[in-house]
Amino acid sequence: MEFELLDIKNDYVFKRIFGEKEDVLIHFLNSVLNYPEDEKIISLTYLNTEINKDQEDDKETRLDVLAKLNNESFVNIEIQVQNTYEYEKRCLYYWAKLYEQQLTSGKKYKTLKPAICIHILNFNFFKHKEHFFTKIKTLDIDTKYIFSSDFQLYFLEVPKIPDQYYNELDKWMHFFKGASKETVMAMQTPEIEKAFNTLEYISQDPVARAKYEARRKYELDYNTDMDGAREEGVQIGFAKGKNEGVQIGFAKGINNRNKEIVLNLLANHFPIEMISKLTDLPISEIEKVKNT
Repeated sequence: MEFELLDIKNDYVFKRIFGEKEDVLIHFLNSVLNYPEDEKIISLTYLNTEINKDQEDDKETRLDVLAKLNNESFVNIEIQVQNTYEYEKRCLYYWAKLYEQQLTSGKKYKTLKPAICIHILNFNFFKHKEHFFTKIKTLDIDTKYIFSSDFQLYFLEVPKIPDQYYNELDKWMHFFKGASKETVMAMQTPEIEKAFNTLEYISQDPVARAKYEARRKYELDYNTDMDGAREEGVQIGFAKGKNEGVQIGFAKGINNRNKEIVLNLLANHFPIEMISKLTDLPISEIEKVKNT
């Protein structure tokens, strides 16, 4: 092969594969949702198929895949390369918009259908578990009774996939991680082979490669800007902590200087998880400072 395959985790490439091939997307969704055989997804309607010229080089645009399933559920699939340190709220916001947008003028609440958000992540998001697959629903904590099936979040963490594949979802995860053609052919799954063939095709297309590089450049620029903002936030925290010398009952396990930095980062609206990353302090200690 004389050309280099594009990275499937680039959102432009991802949408070209899953936003244009219905059978490929259906197979992937059935692998994730794992419905009983008589409830498997058999058809869908794409709701955002086109990638217009404004989307190609706009770093703020979400090139996700949105569809309505034959069971009338709505599904949104997003691939995320880097943790933005505010992803929990971002996920909830995406779900809320997907649910709220169904209720157009004149419609009643009973017409609302399940909203399903699937997040494919190229980073470890759930630190408390090793398995790559996480499914979240609303339930009664005491009885475990599902309050509503309308709220569904699925997370697939690519770095956590096992070395071997044991089912169709495992195979898809290996594809996302960059499985070779030989590995894909050995899977004997026509839909994944089709996805790989599409990847090969667009990898050889000069126009597609140009669009891929444009998206990649904006992602790199955006991440650089975020890193700069975080660094500036730390400097603000250090400077204000040094100048103001905040003296508020320091929590055990965190010294005065760190306390001052944390307080000032919180005052500048930095999320707790980001502060933990920046300061190497446990989230539990930061929460103690916040609640002081």
